[in-house]
Amino acid sequence: MIVNEFNPKHGYCSLTIESAEDLWTLRRLVAKGDVLVTRSSRVVKKEDEYSRPDKGERVKVTIALAVDEVHLDSSIERIRVRGNIVEASDESVSKIGSHSVTLSPGHSLTVRKREWTPLDIRLVRPPRRQAARFILAAADRREAGIGTLSGSHLSLVTTVESGLGGKMGDEQSPKPYISKVSEVVSQLFHEGDQVVVAGPGNFKNNIANQIRERLASQPVSVIEGLDTTGADGVRAMIKIQSFETLAKDSLVVEMQKLVAEVVKRISTGDPKVAYSLPRVRVAAVSGAVESCVVSDDVFSARVDEGELVDVLNTVEGRGGSVYLADSSMEFGKQVSSFGGIVAVLRYAVRV
Repeated sequence: MIVNEFNPKHGYCSLTIESAEDLWTLRRLVAKGDVLVTRSSRVVKKEDEYSRPDKGERVKVTIALAVDEVHLDSSIERIRVRGNIVEASDESVSKIGSHSVTLSPGHSLTVRKREWTPLDIRLVRPPRRQAARFILAAADRREAGIGTLSGSHLSLVTTVESGLGGKMGDEQSPKPYISKVSEVVSQLFHEGDQVVVAGPGNFKNNIANQIRERLASQPVSVIEGLDTTGADGVRAMIKIQSFETLAKDSLVVEMQKLVAEVVKRISTGDPKVAYSLPRVRVAAVSGAVESCVVSDDVFSARVDEGELVDVLNTVEGRGGSVYLADSSMEFGKQVSSFGGIVAVLRYAVRV
């Protein structure tokens, strides 16, 4: 999430949504009674004698919406906000009746609140250092899978096929293939990103060298221990020891260890763990939750959205940490299997 301007004393925060994880943060931040300012479209009906009463012109307009309802649809990465228009940049826009806006990554908006609570400020300015984004390439002579890892969210960008034979002695040159892979990586790269290349054999070094040239000698890490390539290789990369060592301070490694601890406690009968929303809610209210992980497909377990938001805010309000797990990753699937939400507890709670 890009925070463009934040002034809690004057009651507003301007921000830009970057990822699906930001939508979860926004869902927890925006509440009934807040005012949300963003660009939207609205049908404006003309009232001249030749206009049709059932037709109107759809215009782009900046509106301020007094929030009444907020709903998150994490499966298609959007959030819908409904309320009444209290301000509009076009005077022809009616302020009668309700209006809804749909927000997704890339949208900019301003949130106004009468009072910014410590939790609100924590959501906008999380205490955890913002983790670097990783650009991952799982490659050999035949194919290269390319993806990005931001926080705990893994996105598969593309797979590049080489069309080459299996032996280095073949007449066809690998240069176009290597150039294509390095081009994709360079287009994804932003200042501060970490590029990691892995795969079986030594061919990955050729790709890494070409990427370094395109990125003007920006650091590119080559790691060992990955036997697969393509999309499967990208998914597998984050689980190998060499990547965990390289990214030891990253959010994804932290979460993998946290979920592993949850599984360990459950398997050994350790009472200092809770899973499923009803159990985590009891532990949260008692202040026992040290860390909580929620899967981005938690709603498939038929949990109530409002109750979930309340539980997550209670956890952080009482000193705990909240993490969002990508359900396409192995540790995210484990969280999903326990009802979509798990928690490591400071002390045992009867639930």
